[in-house]
Amino acid sequence: MFTLIPAFKYGWQEMQKKLWVFLLLTLLISSVDIGGNIILKDMNISEILTMENAMNMLPPNFMLLMGLLMLVMVCINFFVVTFVLAGLRGIQPMTYLRMKIKRFPLYFVAMLLKYLAIGAGLALFIIPGLFLLLALYFVEYLIIDRDMSIIEAFKTSWNMTKGFRTGIFFFEVNLFIIGYILSFPQSLWPDTTLTYAILVLINVAWLPVSWNAQGWIYQFVSEGQIDR
Repeated sequence: MFTLIPAFKYGWQEMQKKLWVFLLLTLLISSVDIGGNIILKDMNISEILTMENAMNMLPPNFMLLMGLLMLVMVCINFFVVTFVLAGLRGIQPMTYLRMKIKRFPLYFVAMLLKYLAIGAGLALFIIPGLFLLLALYFVEYLIIDRDMSIIEAFKTSWNMTKGFRTGIFFFEVNLFIIGYILSFPQSLWPDTTLTYAILVLINVAWLPVSWNAQGWIYQFVSEGQIDR
């Protein structure tokens, strides 16, 4: 088990060390998030979902849009994980990226399989999906950090998270609560340039901390696995 204070403390410190790197990534993610939000509101998705037979009334291109947004986020996440690992390994971000960029195709396939497995599990009364989310939590880290194959990464993540899944679960709950509290006022305001600017500032202050805190937990669990 681990405590979360050292994880968030590490996340805050690493964010300050590589502020320009995480600023760029945060701006990319914020752009995708805001752009997707604007498009979904133009489709009146929130109103459609409150109606009966909502699934039958969704626009034909809705699923395509959601799929594209997911693929973009998966691609950006590769750089997030890579730069977090660069901090853990004490290597300059761009140097580490050049070392690991060749892992991107394998990472991309692994992430699609991971999300498909979690999505299928969530469709089965939610609990199996949450279990898979915790068990496969470090797949992308293992593929990039340890140069594992997809099967090796899935197996290793499954084994190394044993005994730590409760801690990972509470970490994710904390991320959700903090993120919800920070973004809640913005969700009540009208869609204006100022509203989106505030959302970007919130992301800049919070997302890099959460990314690096997750990296700290990966390192902690990895060391715990070695000690067992």
